[in-house]
Amino acid sequence: MTGSFRLGVACAVGALAGRLSKALGRGRGETLSGRVILAIDPQAISKLSSGRDVVVVSGTNGKTTSTKNLATILRDFAGEGVSTSESGANMPAGIAALLAQSPRNRFAVIECDEMYLPDMYRQLAPKVVVLLNLSRDQLHRTGEVRKVANLWHEAFSRDDVTLVIDRDDPFLEYAAANAGHVIRVSFNGRRHPDAATCPNCAAILNWSSGDYACPCGLGKQLPDVRADKRLDGPQRNTVLVIEAARLMGAEILADEAQDLINKSPDRIHDFMVSDKKVPTHLAKNPESWRQALGDVTSDQVVLSVNARGIDGRDTSWLWDIDYSALLGKNVVCTGERRLDVAYRLSVQGIEVSVASSFSKAVENFPAGPIQAIVSYTAFQDLLTSELGISQGKSGSR
Repeated sequence: MTGSFRLGVACAVGALAGRLSKALGRGRGETLSGRVILAIDPQAISKLSSGRDVVVVSGTNGKTTSTKNLATILRDFAGEGVSTSESGANMPAGIAALLAQSPRNRFAVIECDEMYLPDMYRQLAPKVVVLLNLSRDQLHRTGEVRKVANLWHEAFSRDDVTLVIDRDDPFLEYAAANAGHVIRVSFNGRRHPDAATCPNCAAILNWSSGDYACPCGLGKQLPDVRADKRLDGPQRNTVLVIEAARLMGAEILADEAQDLINKSPDRIHDFMVSDKKVPTHLAKNPESWRQALGDVTSDQVVLSVNARGIDGRDTSWLWDIDYSALLGKNVVCTGERRLDVAYRLSVQGIEVSVASSFSKAVENFPAGPIQAIVSYTAFQDLLTSELGISQGKSGSR
């Protein structure tokens, strides 16, 4: 079987599997489609990305929204069609399905899970890689950030790609230390909660000025772009993707860039529950929970936390977060670990109640604005219900 014929068969069978999965209510089908493609042709990702202009986005927080934002910016400012995933599928199967989409546009904007990035970098041969941030995820309580930084440091050792990084993150500066082309964006420093010691030499980092300093010289490279220190997380990510879009040929004027920053997308989705609109913030780790809590303006709040699959079973990360923004508010906890959340909040003096489901939590509020913050699988459950897919089968997506 020739390489091109094998690839054609793989894509055709993968597309059929994806359509069947969706028709049978087993999910959106991207992951299954990609798995079939890679089972038939393990080299499919390299073949499907050949001759295309690929941009990869990775980091702990904001990958999905930043990927969608970058794809939109390229369509609007570079005048090109863009292939990308609308569902946030960021592992090899999802990436293979994305690349096999029709039409196969010259531009492909790909979200990539942090652990898979070195391998995908080798297979995709991207022109640009955007590194948003590295922080501790609740899935792995020890060593994850440094492990990923080391993997990236080893992977980005050539000059065949341009990295766009937030240089205020010492782990990203270390990851990019051996890369030939780096666009360093600084927001004038901010302390990193997981970087007490240098990822390069393990010395204690000096954060006395609000930025990091180390005798080994990590971080001494001057930034290429200086941005406003007051920008929040989504706005900082928008600054990074604007620089990536410019590298790909997008012509973005200063006033246009400022408008894009002001309209930065976040991970909030409006769900209709019990005839009430509930703006729901997806928060997957302590840092994104801190950001979500800072955005709470309503006096009625639902918190939903599971401990299933990608959430991880360990909920001790709940104690890393300051919930003082919820003091005096009407808070209802739901999800599989609602009692864990309720106890954590009660220790901080926040009065809470619990509900057996998200819909029952919303029903606790008679009227008025409601906001929700939910963990990953809780968010996926809500999306699954919105799409009319059985939650018991949603893992096949």
